[in-house]
Amino acid sequence: MGSIKAPAMAAWADYFGLGSISPLLPFFCLKYADSLESVGFILSAQYSGVILGSTLGGLFSDRIGRRNTLLIALSGDVIFFTATGFVTSIDVMVVVRCLAGIFTPLTAAIAWLLDEAGEDIGKRAKNQGIFGMCSVIGFMSGAAMGGFMGFGLFEIVNCFCGALALLALILTINSTEPERPNSDSKPEGKIDIFKSWGFISLAIAYFVIGLQFTGITTLVAIILPDRFGYVEWQIAVALMGITFVHFILMASLKKLTATFGTVNLILGSFIVALVGQVAFLFEEFAYTSDVMCNFLLLLCTLVLPMGMTGCNILAPSVADKYGKNARGATIGALRTIFNVGQALGPAYGVKLYNTESDIGFGAWFFICQAGLFVVTVVFFVWVWKMGGGHDGSDGSKPPPTPSQHGKIQPGGWQERGDEEKGLVEEVELVTKTKRENL
Repeated sequence: MGSIKAPAMAAWADYFGLGSISPLLPFFCLKYADSLESVGFILSAQYSGVILGSTLGGLFSDRIGRRNTLLIALSGDVIFFTATGFVTSIDVMVVVRCLAGIFTPLTAAIAWLLDEAGEDIGKRAKNQGIFGMCSVIGFMSGAAMGGFMGFGLFEIVNCFCGALALLALILTINSTEPERPNSDSKPEGKIDIFKSWGFISLAIAYFVIGLQFTGITTLVAIILPDRFGYVEWQIAVALMGITFVHFILMASLKKLTATFGTVNLILGSFIVALVGQVAFLFEEFAYTSDVMCNFLLLLCTLVLPMGMTGCNILAPSVADKYGKNARGATIGALRTIFNVGQALGPAYGVKLYNTESDIGFGAWFFICQAGLFVVTVVFFVWVWKMGGGHDGSDGSKPPPTPSQHGKIQPGGWQERGDEEKGLVEEVELVTKTKRENL
């Protein structure tokens, strides 16, 4: 098994670059465009680049390896994170952040961590928790540095982002990637994977999470100054508070999945975020104080640490069920869909927030997101809880689902109880032995 330090550091460096610019972009846009709407366009450009980068990262990681793909991606991060600090126009910033997005290391990093865990679902949860913690630490420390240093030190902040990416690059050069399942064979079965109900349900969840993540984090930098007069360091503290809660949840991910099950954890995170969306429709309640507003914004973001990482845990089960040596392509496709949501999120969030309604200022964003959350929860329950789309008429079977005991159990979507723990494996072993004897 290879080391997990390189992909963990890659996640930290990448999210540090995102976090550091978040509290500074509104002030950059006010200086060079005299408009906050440019914040949405710049972030949308970045995530548009990530759409292409995620697809290429997944394909390359299956063909040339996780390590080589990380080396290419981190080299781009070094260049374009550093270049961000010396941009003096909105148009150039759009191009630079788009290129930074194309060189995303996250798809290869996730695939590396999943390979390192093998078929142990408990270890998958642990590794995804580590990935999530590094992402959160990166975002939190980046937001802190950007907010407290202020826009006056914009160049230094972004040069530091480039230096962190360089450190991750050096660490990757000196690391060995883990063995990949069926790495000697060509990737197969991608079409079968992509048309399976398991993949489709994950794709919908990834898209909605991406839309929510960047839509809400962009609005944090707009709502709080607009409603409560927050300045840079206060926005940074608000973002740090949100990401600190994410960190605690990521640190507890293995225990949470063992207690509630992966599917239940995903559904729970969507329902909590749905409550937060609906609460924002009541202006007198949501904007009573900045504390209440920050709390509701936190609820709206919980689909990222719980829902996103839960989907990451389920994805390899779908890939291995319907394909061969296609984990990277599967994760890359899902990350691409997530990044489409990310790319649309900032501009979509700002536009809908600025659209007046009879319900209240900014209500359209929360109305649209609440509707998407309801659709996602219903579809996810139908597929992963009720076996929807798998009546056997087409000869297909649903992919195995990680149970609360940390095993991949064949033969159905439902998680098995204590009395069945280990029974399936024992029966299959006896059956295999009998066949060999015959």
